[in-house]
Order: sequence, then C-alpha cells, then structure tokens
Amino acid sequence: MGNKDWKALAQKAANEQDPKKLLVIIQELNQALEERENQVRGRVSAKTVPGNRLLFVDDEPSIRLTLPPILQERGFQVQVAASISEALTAIKAHKFDVLLSDINIDRESDGFTIVHAMREANPHCVTVLLTGYPAFETAVQSIRAEVDDYFTKPADLDAIVSAIDRKLLARGIQRTLPPKKASQTSG
Repeated sequence: MGNKDWKALAQKAANEQDPKKLLVIIQELNQALEERENQVRGRVSAKTVPGNRLLFVDDEPSIRLTLPPILQERGFQVQVAASISEALTAIKAHKFDVLLSDINIDRESDGFTIVHAMREANPHCVTVLLTGYPAFETAVQSIRAEVDDYFTKPADLDAIVSAIDRKLLARGIQRTLPPKKASQTSG
C-alpha cells in the first residue's frame, strides 16, 4: 500500500473502538504521515540550495545573536538551537549540510551528543565544533568522533567558512555563494 490516504486512516482511527485494531491503525497512520512528510520535505529541500543548510548550536545568547546573521551573509541558511534538546529536534525535523556547534552546551562536552545524532541522521554532514575551553581531551574526542574541524573561540569566521567549504567540496557539494555586495567588492 504505497501512498496511504492519511485522512482516511485518521477518520478510521477516530471511529475505532477496539484498542488492538486502533493501535494497528495508528501505526499505519504514523507510517502514512511519515511518507507524506518525506514527500513534502523532498519538495521543500529541492527549493533550498545544497551545501548551505547549517545548524548552529550554542547556549550563549550573545553568540547566537551575532554569528548567525554573519553566516547568512555568507550564504548559509541558518537554523539556531540554544540547547541539546532544540538541536536534536531540529536534526529530526530537517536535513542539514553543516553542523556548527559549541562543545559545552548544557554540560561539559555534550556537543558530542549533537555530533553523534547528526552523524546518524546525515552521515555526510560537515561537523565543526567550537570551544572556549580548548583541551587535549576534547581534541582527541573530536578526532574519535570524526569531527571535520575544531576551532577555539573567538574563532576566525573566514577560517571556519573556508574549512566548511573545503569539507563540502570533498563530499562533492559545491556551495552556492551569495552575490558580492558593492561594499565587499570595492577596495
């Protein structure tokens, strides 16, 4: 039963009295809704430019307010998360090309939780970690988690974007860059 009619299943579930039959209908309904979501997501992601979808995770409000607009100017479509739970929800709901995350969000080194979730959801996602507290242990942990790059705060944004672009190219993704503004081209 390829593309199930989720509306018919929802109506059937609303009228079902037998709990066992209702459970089966709900499972079918969840599957139908997941198929529909994937179809819709496919249409939505066709409109977005590959290589530009970035999830930015940091618990510091000042960084969340300042860095995303700069990343958007560089051509990224940025979604921001302030906590592990927000990041995990975003990873489940959207496909990202790039993860840029602080290492210490709610607890020490919990940025690796986000890296692992992203790797499971999208193994080809470029993962970059930021830290204000560089340590040998987190650097080694980054290598073991196959993190693409690791920067200390305050980080050089040009270096981060350059690293992201190199890693995307290595995966066969050419990021579309925004047109340069007059202020960027005149010297």
